[in-house]
Amino acid sequence: MAYERADAITIRHADFSETSRVYTFYTREFGRITALGKGALRKSSRVAGHVDLLVHAEIIFVSRRSREGMHILAEAAADEVFPHIRRELPRYYAACHAVALTEHMTPADDPNPPLFEELLLVLRRLNSEVSAAVALFAFEARLLVLSGFMPQLAQCVVCGKAPRLKRVAFSSAHGGIVCADCAPGQPDLIEKLSMGALSLLDRLARGRTTRLDRITISSQAARQMRSFLNQYESYTLGKELRTMKML
Repeated sequence: MAYERADAITIRHADFSETSRVYTFYTREFGRITALGKGALRKSSRVAGHVDLLVHAEIIFVSRRSREGMHILAEAAADEVFPHIRRELPRYYAACHAVALTEHMTPADDPNPPLFEELLLVLRRLNSEVSAAVALFAFEARLLVLSGFMPQLAQCVVCGKAPRLKRVAFSSAHGGIVCADCAPGQPDLIEKLSMGALSLLDRLARGRTTRLDRITISSQAARQMRSFLNQYESYTLGKELRTMKML
């Protein structure tokens, strides 16, 4: 048997039997993996409390890469449990959406260390005094970049020119904003998006805004950004995630 050690964040779990549970982890070393925690639901289990949802832990598992079947979780030791996230529903829902996006936007067994760092960072931000909405917006922007789905937000995807107006349309099919001259006749447009809100998303995506505790967003702009991201993410994934309805 081959044992592997990984720096992991639990992004989902489900009961497998009366005593066992299946865990989905996003790891620094291996990307997204699934492991069976045999006996994890027993009171005597040494791993259950260490690999709850949204926990950052070091795990050791028996690798099944050369054979069919799930990896087997052998040991776990929690590093960070982020208690503040569980005390406020907006923070908890934001964290749940972050891990759901990570699960559905990443292929299995494909390591992406920068994405692991961004996932860990958003949990730390949500556990701090940073606004839940701002922390999640920053994570989503970076996730879109690191997963290869970031749309064009600086110039029109049809003509390549910078938009002249403060509000623009967005085409999920084309993967970017569409200026007023090119919008007529384009299908599937998300209308009247604020260039200010899209500019903030673009800066977050480039990692140019790090002091998120200093960012304030109006409720109107936050609603617009949330609606835009939900629509674009749903288009990209081909489905709407349950967590979108919680935000």
